[in-house]
Amino acid sequence: MPVDSKISRRDFIKLGSVIGSGFAIGFNLSFSATNRNSNFSPDTFINILDNDTIILSVSKAEMGQGVWTSLPMLIAEEMDADWDKVKVVQTSKDSFMGTGGSMSIKGYGWEKMRKSGAIAKYMLIEAAALKWMVSPTECEAKKSTIMHRKSGKNATFGSLVKEASKIKMPKKVRLKKASQFSILGKDMLRTDSKIKVDGSASFAMDFNLKGTLYAMVERPKYFGAKYKSSNADRIRKQLGIIDIFEIPSGLAVVGKNTWSVIKARKRLKIDWEKKHNPINADSDIYNKHLMNLLDGKSSTVKKEGKPSKYLSKSDKIFKAEYYLPFQTHAAMEPCNCVVNVTDKACEIWAGTQNPANAISRAANVTGFDEGRINLNLTFLGGGFGRKSFNDFIEDGVHISKKIKSPIKLIYSREDDIKHGFARPSSLHQLTADLENNRMNVWKHVVVSPDPLTGNALNEYGADLPGIAKWAVNIGVIKNKLRNTMVADGASEIPYKFSNKLIKASPFDTDVPLGFWRAVFNSQNAFANECFIDEVADKLKIDPIKFRLKYLDDNSRPSIVISKAAKEARWNSSLKKGHYQGFAYHYSFGTHVAQIAEISIDSDYNILVHKVTSAVDCGLTVNPMTIRAQIQGSIVFGLGATTKSEMTVNNGRVNESNFDDYQVLRIDEMPQIDVHIIQNNEDPGGVGEPGLPPIAPAIANAVFSATGKRIRKLPIRPKDLSS
Repeated sequence: MPVDSKISRRDFIKLGSVIGSGFAIGFNLSFSATNRNSNFSPDTFINILDNDTIILSVSKAEMGQGVWTSLPMLIAEEMDADWDKVKVVQTSKDSFMGTGGSMSIKGYGWEKMRKSGAIAKYMLIEAAALKWMVSPTECEAKKSTIMHRKSGKNATFGSLVKEASKIKMPKKVRLKKASQFSILGKDMLRTDSKIKVDGSASFAMDFNLKGTLYAMVERPKYFGAKYKSSNADRIRKQLGIIDIFEIPSGLAVVGKNTWSVIKARKRLKIDWEKKHNPINADSDIYNKHLMNLLDGKSSTVKKEGKPSKYLSKSDKIFKAEYYLPFQTHAAMEPCNCVVNVTDKACEIWAGTQNPANAISRAANVTGFDEGRINLNLTFLGGGFGRKSFNDFIEDGVHISKKIKSPIKLIYSREDDIKHGFARPSSLHQLTADLENNRMNVWKHVVVSPDPLTGNALNEYGADLPGIAKWAVNIGVIKNKLRNTMVADGASEIPYKFSNKLIKASPFDTDVPLGFWRAVFNSQNAFANECFIDEVADKLKIDPIKFRLKYLDDNSRPSIVISKAAKEARWNSSLKKGHYQGFAYHYSFGTHVAQIAEISIDSDYNILVHKVTSAVDCGLTVNPMTIRAQIQGSIVFGLGATTKSEMTVNNGRVNESNFDDYQVLRIDEMPQIDVHIIQNNEDPGGVGEPGLPPIAPAIANAVFSATGKRIRKLPIRPKDLSS
């Protein structure tokens, strides 16, 4: 069906013209009412050069998830462009540039990017038809060429740029059917692969301006503490040090090179004015607080049937509790930026998931309007939600403004772990009524602070969208938001239990919180899928058969579960000492089922040999990217399942580096088989949905191997040896 282009002639004409040797088209496909500047800020650029090169600008941050490839594929498909002639560049010219929540394709690109390509093709066809004095309906596009079917005339996109710039904007465009795709659905090599392999890719750390100084920030030892005094006057005299001064987040150390800054920072002795810490800023006391809240009042998020009635009368109640710790993001690239504040403008080079917010924060610090803030968005060495918080960029702007010089700010690994924004620790209580040997009631109570309002607006530096700030002043809305947040992944389970009750008990904490890969789906999936395995065992039913029993035949969940079971040869003979565990979860519009094959060595270490994953993310854009994202999610999740735990003591983080906050090592990498289920449903996300099932799949495999139920992460050897 024709789709409204939703692009005005007024907005279009500002870029719909010949620029240099090409034709630049900018499309503002949404958010037009909230543009930061009066100047037109398009969501999509298409620049067609007269040599037939097509330059597609991507505003989403490329942090390894493949948006530099998948988003241009959407445009190129609808343009019928020659993919070999497509080049991709990064832009920060966008009205909405946030990258996260697995939304780049699902919520941003699928329709918008395709419209852009379709409109560009329409204008090129109209230009060719006008040139040849034929009907546009007699013309078609193929591999960057417009052809007239009757006469055989043809013209390349590049040769039509001048004429195309004069064509009137269409009111409607027709998008392709899946059966017509020639680019989408095919494995495409990443457009950023070559430059990352040969070293020419640019990260913020790679930029050096003339006269650049180097900076680090010594932050408070305790959550919420303030700078009081130090020996900075003496340390300031150290060779290579330019200055040491206070900024809102701590004490900035600026020098001629990084080594000088590191040495000076180690010699600092600082008195911090310690803030009184509430009871939940210490892991042991915090965990007791979780237990207390579990027995207290909670809010109903979802209710189906009459769960309370059944539970009050049943003699066969089964209950279990599951705990997940604080965890940090631990991206391979710690936060860093290059900033140059002059009297006239502020220029920033940084990898951030939230460029619009970075610009806003820089404007607040400098006093400049946002038009004088120039953000150069670079590649990110991983983000996972951490780099949506622009505290490091704000630090850099403060320092450059004070020192009146370009600076390169670097967070050490220790800075990143101790002063990041953690995934909340959470406690889950699940209850089932098993009267008559069936699941009659499913009840899930979640106790956790939430990263949206749990401490997002306090002095620890988290900066979230305006809706969070607005909601905090409206109690009812705030409570609804945070209840929905902590129940994400709990309230959407597809199993057709007749009676369901999902409850949430969010609270505030002094531990800085942030969005972590898959957000609350990572916690709730662990509790859900471990518990359903336990129930199946109680009822002496195969755990996969039990799940299928409560799903419609040929539904997307049942298909993806059956596919994983088939490919992993579930219930078939395994190598001696090997065991399997299963889990399924739906999140971000995508269904994922995983089977983990493990063994336990003599020291009670879990050895993961193979993970089989079946994925239904709707219509596939780039299967190669889907497989890579699922593999990456599993690796991330394996570390969180068996190694990673962040603890706090008396208002400070105990862990500091990869020796005590461990992640998966390369020699621990299992074989990962990813099986993509093809269909024509609108695409779901793929950056996060692969993470939630892996922890319960491992935990359920451990039960098969040892008979021990895992209800707490991470799984340590001591948990299996006792």
